[in-house]
Amino acid sequence: MRIASRPWIPPGGLIAGHLAHAFAWAMLTMLAVTDWSGPTMRGIAWIHLVALAWLTLTALTVLIYVMPAFTEVDLRHERLARVALALFGIGAFGMVVSFWGEHPGALAWSAGLVLAGLLVYLMAVLPMLSAATRGPRTEASIARAFLIVFSFLVAAAVLGLGMALALGGHAAPGWLTTTPAVHAHVAGIGWLTVLVMGVSVRTSGPIFGARPSVLWHHITAAMAITIGIFALAVGFWFSLGVLVWIGAIFVAVALALYVLDVIDLASHATVTHRPPQAFYLASVAWLAVAGVLGLGVAGGVHWQASYVFVGLVGWVGQMVLAHLHHVAIRMIATTFRGEDDETPPSQLLSLPLSWLTLVAFQLAVFFGAVGLAGSDVAVVHVAGFCGLLGWILMTANVAGAISRASRLPSAVNLS
Repeated sequence: MRIASRPWIPPGGLIAGHLAHAFAWAMLTMLAVTDWSGPTMRGIAWIHLVALAWLTLTALTVLIYVMPAFTEVDLRHERLARVALALFGIGAFGMVVSFWGEHPGALAWSAGLVLAGLLVYLMAVLPMLSAATRGPRTEASIARAFLIVFSFLVAAAVLGLGMALALGGHAAPGWLTTTPAVHAHVAGIGWLTVLVMGVSVRTSGPIFGARPSVLWHHITAAMAITIGIFALAVGFWFSLGVLVWIGAIFVAVALALYVLDVIDLASHATVTHRPPQAFYLASVAWLAVAGVLGLGVAGGVHWQASYVFVGLVGWVGQMVLAHLHHVAIRMIATTFRGEDDETPPSQLLSLPLSWLTLVAFQLAVFFGAVGLAGSDVAVVHVAGFCGLLGWILMTANVAGAISRASRLPSAVNLS
């Protein structure tokens, strides 16, 4: 695959996302169960810290590198995209602080800055994606997929701004009735889940050394989840329970097909470096758990807090960590050794630290899910401490990888 131009990933966005990840676990140790069951403004602050400041900011930052690589079209407005990331990041952290401090006036400004940053980002990348849609079939399909997920992100941001204005008394109170559920599912499923499912089709190859053997699974899953999210959005907006169930079933089918693909990948894995694969499989296991919790919520069970928690830090969060332990380490190697370097991540990472990191994070997700489902604040706080431990171990491991990459000779074969 030809890489037309691969602008290096802006380090500021990655560092900000990495710090947001740490803050999320630290904040979890300070929240009460009532902050989730309401949720209160502090509980909503935590959700946006994870969804916006960690996961979305990290995704938008990495996509500056990924989109030109996947579409084989130059990103000509890279500098504008970097400015957009700064606006988005300031707005995201501003929203977290505003929610935590219960300042609705500042919240509206922060939400507006998030939307502005996103629109500037799209101004930078749309020419590239538009050109890609007129290119070869595969690259055109990838570009259209990116356009779809960005449309979901914009919709979520617009809904978020409307709710922020309503909280400050600058918009109709009706924005705060059915809109939160629509906003949450458009962002969590339409943006984050669809993005991860799509990107991982390409990135799973280096991690497992294999490709899905049943191609129609991915196509069917993409169609089903798109139909599902539209049905969920309309169903929640108009309080149509039947439509919510239809959407939930379509999404569940899509997730089931995705899980089957990952099981197929794992069964044919040829790469011997297992920690990234374990993170990947853990992520998909948590996706299945989130799916069950979501169906329970649709059926009237009060699992909303666990559903959101597992979906964000279990499913999407662990998938991010899977890629950090392979793809990100490969990028570190090429930074220090050059584009032709083939040093495998297994030579740069500490295997014991990788496994300890995996265990710490899975315990964090498990205790968080159980504690929130059972309204046990002590267990939720244990989850926060486990997550902090995992973050510290992971950070030490990445720092060690950077140190080794600066002195290791390049390897012959990539694993």
